[in-house]
Amino acid sequence: MWDVLSGDWKSEMSAEDCFENVKRKSKPGSIIVFHDSLKAEKRMLPALEKTLEYFSKKGFRFEGLSV
Repeated sequence: MWDVLSGDWKSEMSAEDCFENVKRKSKPGSIIVFHDSLKAEKRMLPALEKTLEYFSKKGFRFEGLSV
């Protein structure tokens, strides 16, 4: 089950807000939710890019989940 919502669907948030939210709430083993939708796209893409870069530099790895 996920434990961190990026907030990318909220129009009042910026991409930077979403990234900071993810950075603040994530811990090893976290499952972070980003939304693949037109509504979230302009916040999701830059926030996801920053998230992957930030946590990759810290040695984390990323995996997709099959449903």
